[in-house]
Amino acid sequence: MASAPKRRGIRITVLLITAIASLVTLSTGLVLFLSARAAFHSTFELLHQSASVTIERLEQDVEVHVAPAKDIVTHFSNLVATGEIDPSNRAQLITAMKSAMGGAPQIAGMVLWDHNNQDIRVLRTPEGLLIPPSETITEEGFLRNIEAIRTAGKPVWRPPAFSRGATYVYVAAPLVHDGTFWGVLVTGVSIRALSGFVQRVGTELGMTAFILYGDDAVLAHAELKDMDLASLLSFEKPLLPVSQLKDPVLRGIEAAEIEDETEIENVTVRKLELDNKRYFIMSRQLTRYGGTPWYVGVHVPLESIDDQVRRLVGSIFAGLGVLAFAILCAVLLARYIARPIHTIADAAERVGRFELSDIKSLPRSRIRELDNQAVAFNRMLEGLHWFETYVPKTLVQRLMARGGENAVPSGEMEVTVMFTDIIGFTAMSERMEPAAVADMLNAHFEIIGNCIEAEGGTLDKYIGDAVMAFWGAPERQEDHAERACRAALRIAEEVDRANTKEAAHPPIRLKIAVHTGPLLVGNIGARKRMNYTVIGDTVNTCSRIESLCPKFDSGDGSIILVSGDTAEQAGGGAGFEFEDVGSFSVKGRRRKVGVRRLTSAG
Repeated sequence: MASAPKRRGIRITVLLITAIASLVTLSTGLVLFLSARAAFHSTFELLHQSASVTIERLEQDVEVHVAPAKDIVTHFSNLVATGEIDPSNRAQLITAMKSAMGGAPQIAGMVLWDHNNQDIRVLRTPEGLLIPPSETITEEGFLRNIEAIRTAGKPVWRPPAFSRGATYVYVAAPLVHDGTFWGVLVTGVSIRALSGFVQRVGTELGMTAFILYGDDAVLAHAELKDMDLASLLSFEKPLLPVSQLKDPVLRGIEAAEIEDETEIENVTVRKLELDNKRYFIMSRQLTRYGGTPWYVGVHVPLESIDDQVRRLVGSIFAGLGVLAFAILCAVLLARYIARPIHTIADAAERVGRFELSDIKSLPRSRIRELDNQAVAFNRMLEGLHWFETYVPKTLVQRLMARGGENAVPSGEMEVTVMFTDIIGFTAMSERMEPAAVADMLNAHFEIIGNCIEAEGGTLDKYIGDAVMAFWGAPERQEDHAERACRAALRIAEEVDRANTKEAAHPPIRLKIAVHTGPLLVGNIGARKRMNYTVIGDTVNTCSRIESLCPKFDSGDGSIILVSGDTAEQAGGGAGFEFEDVGSFSVKGRRRKVGVRRLTSAG
């Protein structure tokens, strides 16, 4: 017996501990180094970096909050244009509006004005419900904009508008159906909701965030969230001027001194001094939300800027650098460890399907546990190859597919049995060397086995030069008699074809018998050596029919005899040609058995 392969390689525990400890040490040292180096920079240099990063974050957050409005109307107008939404179907429109708003909780509502200036609305209640109001309200101010929206021919951001006690930042899109202008779709975000969002972002940044509309109107600010905007605003005056805010820094933005405006990030940094206290105001102009520019920005007291900037810049740049390095190392390590595991998993899956011929031996590994696993798997694979040699592969695959403890319960089933036997084998083998006989039988059994498997049969056993097979178990096959007859004809054909090519031995002729009837099917044998087989009178009768073949031997080709039971089941519509050769008494049965000769498939 071969000695066990010598263990080699590094333990996976040691490898992971070493790798993680090294990464943590390297990461911590790099962060400390970068933090110490950043402390030598002046506040002015850090301010520029902070302005860029902070405004970039604010701009992206605003984009995420507001942009879905345009995406919704664009998608909706495309659905109307392509006919997927019928604008004349009010119920379908309301359902589509609710669906579009469902994934964007910041959207206040959707309004569709048709070509008759009639509106369909879906509004979001304070509780977050999406409902179509029962009343129809005509918004004269909005209606005056319909022609401009129609002329635009595409979704466009419109100036903020006041409606029913609130001001909205909205997108409008013309709806065209079947080449005809149908109406206008509007959706957007209220400035109160936008102000609440901006306040949350500012709190996360530790600053006061804002959005200005043009130079002197307030689009979003924490103060707007709690104001009685319904009494302060109107359709003619949809936004508050900056001068009406309590925020002294924003009121004084026009008087603030511009400290710097970076050319790359387009961030304007202003410095303002109020009541002996200095502030920095950082803003960026956005022009993608209509004709009037938006200014997104933040302001913060100068004394807190150092800590804020260091935390922001230090965390982002140092953290990203360390994270990128750590991820790279983790990926390389994971791939190194996962590659053999993946190979083992793939091979194990193939074992589960009993596809042993497609599996290659696993390579050795420097990781001890993986190496042990590869060695064990290769030993198992070698044993399974031997197992496959002695056990019918297709039968094992079927039983594995059924699964469970009761995958192969023993019981009576109607099946079709086949026996094949070589005519004159004893005399033939006496004239041949033992090795030649073995080669002949192996080639012959290969042909028979392939024909049986091609028709979904189970090769039960070899009995000398004879073969026993059956159909209809373990899976039920309604056409088991037809399958067996087709297999018999195919065997005869393939054996004749092999005879024309093989000159090392005399031509092989076969006796083939097929019979259908009830049998006990299941695991038969001792506990340590089981055989999935069929037993019963049907097997014995089939064997007796096979012994009748010499009575009809004309010396040409193979002789195929089937019982009347098989012929009746297989003959209907299958196109087989049977020749009635009579009824015969067989040993063990009182009644005669009708026998027919199968000559062709018609």
